[in-house]
Amino acid sequence: MSLTDTDKRFCSILFDVMKENGVKDVVCSPGSRNAPLLIAAASRDELKKHIVTDERSAAFMALGMALVSRRPVALICTSGTALLNYGPAVAEAYYQGVPLIVISADRPEQWIDQDDSQTLRQEEALKNFVKKSYSLPAWGDDDKELRWYANRISNDAMAEATGGKPGPIHINVRLGEPLGRKIPVTKGEERVIKVIEADSIGNKEIIKELGQRLSKSKVMLVAGFMAPDSILQKAVGSFVKFPNVAVMAETLSNLHLEEDDYSVDSVLTAYSEDELDKYAPDIVISIGGALVSRKLKEYLRRNSGKCEHWSIGRTHTTTDCFMALRLRIETEIARFFRNITRVISKVGSDSSVSGYKTHWKQLREAAGKIKQDYIDRSGWSELKAFDILLNNLDRQNNLFLSNGTPVRYAQIIKYKLPHASYCNRGVSGIDGSVSTAVGAAKAYKEGCVIITGDLSMSYDIGSLALPEIPDRMKIIVIDNQGGGIFRFIPSTSGLEEREEYFCGTPNLPLKELAEGYGFDYFEAKDEESLHKNLERLQQCSRKAIMRIVCDGEISAEKLKGFMNCRVIKLSTEKKEI
Repeated sequence: MSLTDTDKRFCSILFDVMKENGVKDVVCSPGSRNAPLLIAAASRDELKKHIVTDERSAAFMALGMALVSRRPVALICTSGTALLNYGPAVAEAYYQGVPLIVISADRPEQWIDQDDSQTLRQEEALKNFVKKSYSLPAWGDDDKELRWYANRISNDAMAEATGGKPGPIHINVRLGEPLGRKIPVTKGEERVIKVIEADSIGNKEIIKELGQRLSKSKVMLVAGFMAPDSILQKAVGSFVKFPNVAVMAETLSNLHLEEDDYSVDSVLTAYSEDELDKYAPDIVISIGGALVSRKLKEYLRRNSGKCEHWSIGRTHTTTDCFMALRLRIETEIARFFRNITRVISKVGSDSSVSGYKTHWKQLREAAGKIKQDYIDRSGWSELKAFDILLNNLDRQNNLFLSNGTPVRYAQIIKYKLPHASYCNRGVSGIDGSVSTAVGAAKAYKEGCVIITGDLSMSYDIGSLALPEIPDRMKIIVIDNQGGGIFRFIPSTSGLEEREEYFCGTPNLPLKELAEGYGFDYFEAKDEESLHKNLERLQQCSRKAIMRIVCDGEISAEKLKGFMNCRVIKLSTEKKEI
C-alpha cells in the first residue's frame, strides 16, 4: 500500500468498504474533480486499476470484466458529461444483472446550475438504469457522525449491487477544493456490514457459527413495532429464556413477554450513564420497525464501540440506527429464532455471560418500584391519567395510540398489554390517527380504543364523519391544551414562543362534535371521574368519545420529574459481568 492517501476521508472509506466487499478491479477515467477518488484508488495496492480515457469505452470494459469474473467492478469518472457517457453500458448491466459500482465526482451542491464549469445535475442522472442512487455531500472529515454516514452509504451500496438480483448502482460524490491534497495513510479496518440472505440462513454451518457466537455473548433483543404474530411470539418467547439474553421490547412490538421487558424508558432513566454502561451488550439483535424510545437509541449509540448490531428481518435498505450494524440477516424473523434457539440449546450459554438477564431484571425491579411510587404520589396529570387508563382498559381491545405524548406514555407505564397495540410509527405523523383506528375497528370484532391528544384529534376531525363507524369504537382524547410534547422536549420547552407557535391550543368542541356525529360523550377532570367514566365508556353499547382534561404545564413538569427519578442504590449486590 502507498504511504499517502487522499485527505477526503469519506473517499477512503468508500474504497475500503468496496475492497472488503469483493471489488478487485477499478476502471478509472482521468479528470480533475475526481482527483480524490483516483488518489484513493491508487493508494490501495489490492485494487487493480485500469486507466481508460473515454468513459463510454471504460464503462463497457467494466461491464465485460464483471460479466465474466462475476465480481463487482468499480468505475470512476470526473464531473460533467463524463457520467452521461456511462449510460449505455449501465443500462446493459441493469438488464443483464451485472454489478457495476458507478462513482462520479461532482461539484458541491451550492454550485449546481450556477454557470460554473461542469455543474450539471448529476444526482440520480442514471436513476432509470441503476438499482439505487446515492449521494455523498461535500463536508469536512472531522465529524464522527458524517464518517459513519459515509460508511453506511458505502455498505448499503455494495449490498444493493450484489444482493438479490445483482445490478449497477450509482454513487455521486460531491467534492470541494482542495482536490489533490494527500495525507499519510490511516491504518485500521473499515467496518463492513455483511448480508446473509434467506437461503443462507438454512445453511447448518452458518447458523451454527451464529449460534455459538450468541451463546458466548451478552445479548440484548430490541423489538420495535410489529404486527401480532403467534408463530413469531412462540419463536421469540423460546429465545429470550436463555440466561444471557436481556430484552428491550416496546409495547408496539406486540410481543407478550414478561412485564418488565417493556419498561424501557423507565429503567434507562433510573440510573446514571456510567451505571448503565456497565451493562452494555456484546450483541444487539433488532427486530421490527422504528423505535419510540429515544433513550434506548441514545444508550446503544453511546455504546456502539462495545457492541455489534444484528438486524433480523426483510428490509429495503441498510438500517444502522445504533451506528453499530455488522449483520443484515434477510430472512423471516421466526425462522431465524427457531434455528438459532436449537443451536444455543445444544451448546448452552457460557457461564461468564449467563447472569446477563438477571442483572437487567434487578435493574428493572429497583427502577419499577421508584417510578411507580412517583406516579402514585404525583397527583392529577397526564401521567396519572395514563396509569389509570392503561391498567383498566379491557385486555381484549385493540389499542391505538397517536403520535406525540400518548405513544410515549404507553412506553413508560407498567401494565398488561392489550390484545394488540398500534401507532402510525412508519413516519410518526400526528395526522390520520383516528381514521386509521376507525378502519381497524371495522376489521376487528372485539373492542377498539384509540388514545389521542387534542392536537392530533383536531387534525383528524373528519374521521368522525366516516361511514359506518362500529359501535365498539371508543375515542379517548387527552385535552392538555395543545401539543404537550413541546412542553417536555428540550428543544422547545424553554422557548417563549412555545405556546403560541408550537403547542397551538386547538379549538376542539368535543362535546358538540360527539353529539353532532352520534357519539356518546363522557368527560373526566380528576382521578375519581376518570375511574367512573372509563367504566361507563367501556360498558357503553354505542360508539363513544371521552375527553380527559389535564393541565399541560403541570403534566410536562410531572413527566420531567418521572424521567429524572433515579435509583440511588440497588438493594441487591451486583456482580461485574
